[in-house]
Amino acid sequence: MITTDNPLQPVVVEGVVGLVVADDAIERFTAWVNTKYQTDLSVDFFAANACFHLEPRWAFGLDEADFTGTPTRWVFEGQP
Repeated sequence: MITTDNPLQPVVVEGVVGLVVADDAIERFTAWVNTKYQTDLSVDFFAANACFHLEPRWAFGLDEADFTGTPTRWVFEGQP
């Protein structure tokens, strides 16, 4: 399970997590992170510290400002 760090607009995702060990997958992830966050992290950073993949089963989110109107639950295809 993972979640955002914003307690007023939380999103929780539950699923199966696995360690990513394939060099090409870590390279793609590193490129994506560096592009999105305008950073210059190396592939070695993620290879040495771990890189994980989440296959989601369901997700839940809401906005505290509209507590009764925003709760939303998603169930991903093929999941209970």
